[in-house]
Amino acid sequence: MERDEKKIEELIDKLMSADTLEKPSIEFTDKVMSKVEAVSNSTITEYKPLISKPIWFIIAGGFIALVAYIYLMEPATNSSWLDRIDLSNVSNPLEQISFNFSTSLMYAVVFLAIMFSIQVPLLKHYFNKRMTF
Repeated sequence: MERDEKKIEELIDKLMSADTLEKPSIEFTDKVMSKVEAVSNSTITEYKPLISKPIWFIIAGGFIALVAYIYLMEPATNSSWLDRIDLSNVSNPLEQISFNFSTSLMYAVVFLAIMFSIQVPLLKHYFNKRMTF
């Protein structure tokens, strides 16, 4: 076993001594520096929000105008503003649906919720610890 290792080591030594080190071309440093400069001169993407400030002002103004319209156009009474909104025509589509869950499904959902509530803080701590280094 030792003979084989010695022979392999001698063979590697012969190959390494026969092979010479490669030398970079004369313009190697210039080429590398030109690529570094090209990367450093690239433009930085500027942050632009999806919804600009004027659009937010328009949305807020529209909401305020809607609330003012509802509040001012109803006749003044002594009742609260929630009583002014007529919700008698609104129906709940979920009233007709009934859910019957098996006990095993309920146990599975509870177990999933418990495991999720345990794993999220552990993973958050792990990634925060990893980011500090």
